[in-house]
Amino acid sequence: MRVLFGGTAFERVKESFLSLFEGVDFRIARDDEILDALPWAEVLVTAPREIGESMLRNAKSLKLIQEWGTGVEGIDLAACTRLGIKVCNVPSRGTGNAESVAETALLLMLLLARRYARAQENLLKIGRVHAPKGMALWKKKACVLGLGNLGRCIVDRLQCLGMNVVGVNRSMRSEFSEWGLKSVHLLGDIKEAVEGASFLVLALPLNDGTRNIVNRDVLKALGPGGYLINVARGGLVVRKDLEAALDAGEIAGAGLDVFWAEPPDPNDLLFRRLNVVATPHIGGVTDEGMEGVARFVRENLDRFNRGETPLSCVFTSLDGEDGRL
Repeated sequence: MRVLFGGTAFERVKESFLSLFEGVDFRIARDDEILDALPWAEVLVTAPREIGESMLRNAKSLKLIQEWGTGVEGIDLAACTRLGIKVCNVPSRGTGNAESVAETALLLMLLLARRYARAQENLLKIGRVHAPKGMALWKKKACVLGLGNLGRCIVDRLQCLGMNVVGVNRSMRSEFSEWGLKSVHLLGDIKEAVEGASFLVLALPLNDGTRNIVNRDVLKALGPGGYLINVARGGLVVRKDLEAALDAGEIAGAGLDVFWAEPPDPNDLLFRRLNVVATPHIGGVTDEGMEGVARFVRENLDRFNRGETPLSCVFTSLDGEDGRL
């Protein structure tokens, strides 16, 4: 089994996971080397990227694409089906990925609620203590948009802080009644769900049904006391609407770990706002997250090598409907 780790990031972090792949015939290709290396590979392990049919047709021996993470939105799943290439991702919950991303959501929430930028200014420039006055998360309402594995991890942690949590999801599931949510709404009722919330936390996958789902109307419904937190995908939010809402004071601020283009421009004026905090897509980049993902990928490669059906396998049927094996 010939395994290609596709992406410059693997070169940077290889020392932290290579020991788990002893005995595997693998190569690491930088971003600009992937196309040339693909004909050699039977398995491509990749971080989220655009993988279209023309690229796949160059991969003469490819049998499996294993995502190093949860997102498969850049992969042409229909083309993979036509070419007989399996696509798998990593379950986020239980591998350390969703747990780590949920902690990042908390980090962004706390930085905004306690006005960290202003606090640093008081500490380092002015020499003032006991200011600024912040907002406690305790007793506040949070709306979690997306109740999958990541959403569940976020809900659990917000409830531990004594927050009143409501959820929004594409469909209703009986298990939601066991989560302690104050209410659950469908995607079409987002504006109703976010009213009175101090935080709207995004935990949705990005697809045709969720792209640009957070627009000006949703942000206005969140209101001037509410913060937007995005630890999912940048494309869930209409950027111009977010900037307009910030300019007009229609929301209190935003915390971002994901962006519309990555890496983002370090000179982006969005990052210069006192009511915006941002981290460089580090949600799942922790010791537990990296090791958990690496172990899952290794075990899945072993299953595939033994001729067994790999776990967390995504497929697209011939009628174009996405699903999961």
